[in-house]
Amino acid sequence: MINWGIVGAGRIAHRFCEALAQDSRANLEAVSCRTLEKAKAFQEKHPCNKAYDSFQAVLDDPEIEAVYIALPHLYHFEWVKKAILANKKILVEKPATMNTAEMEEIKDLVKKHHILFMEAMKTRFVPGYQEAKSLVSEGIIGELECLETSFCGKVDYNQNSYLLDIKQGGCLLDLGIYNIAYLDDYFKVPLDTVDVTCKYHDCGVDTYVKAILNFGKQTGIVECAMDRNKENQAVLTGTLGKMIIRPIHRPLDLEVILNSGEIFKYHIEYDHDDFYSEIVHFNDLIENGQVESTIMSLDHSINCAKILEAVREMM
Repeated sequence: MINWGIVGAGRIAHRFCEALAQDSRANLEAVSCRTLEKAKAFQEKHPCNKAYDSFQAVLDDPEIEAVYIALPHLYHFEWVKKAILANKKILVEKPATMNTAEMEEIKDLVKKHHILFMEAMKTRFVPGYQEAKSLVSEGIIGELECLETSFCGKVDYNQNSYLLDIKQGGCLLDLGIYNIAYLDDYFKVPLDTVDVTCKYHDCGVDTYVKAILNFGKQTGIVECAMDRNKENQAVLTGTLGKMIIRPIHRPLDLEVILNSGEIFKYHIEYDHDDFYSEIVHFNDLIENGQVESTIMSLDHSINCAKILEAVREMM
């Protein structure tokens, strides 16, 4: 049995624990929050042995083998480092860090201490995404020329939300990281140029970002927003046709439109939900004694951080 501890009991941690319960190898051992009241409320919804009012208490618990860090973005780096020193296996929500330097430091630390670490980019593990990747690799749309991504939605702003925190908020960090992960996964040459258009909330955070990125002869387009609705999808255009993936962050539907006029449609359900396959993969890594994922490796996370940083520098 793999004993898990939760660091941060926000909305996404609830969804994670619902999926965790579906893997019979996993046991939710403890949850931690900033107050004991909130930790116990979480414990009532997701039964576990311990509720802590300290994140450090989870790391100090010798019965916990793996931790899921679901804190706001700004605190990921700090608590990942503490989890490494506590010898825990680490699954941290995306973006794993706020910049490339932090991610490179994490890589050095996990290599030094032989710790399993993975950024929780759930998209890569859902069956629909895996099928899309396989079809593109087999050449169904020919050579990939352009990858256009859109992840937009109107947000009801809570003035206390981290989304409006100038240090860690905005649509690029919260939504655009999904778009950027597509570019990292499909483009295998370094980023050349970036052109960015953006809009801002009165508090200073970005509410709309559109970036055009050139990777050699390939073009990536990242569009994300908290102030408008738009089709949330990835469109991969190749020399033989295009593939549309919907929704971008947890694909269920694929549509292939070939230049020949042929159209193929695929609907691929999740295994349980969109978190489950990621959890199964991570638990597999633990069971097999591995310290790194090949699907979402340390270098994948570093490259995502580099692309994210390149866009932010142009905003």
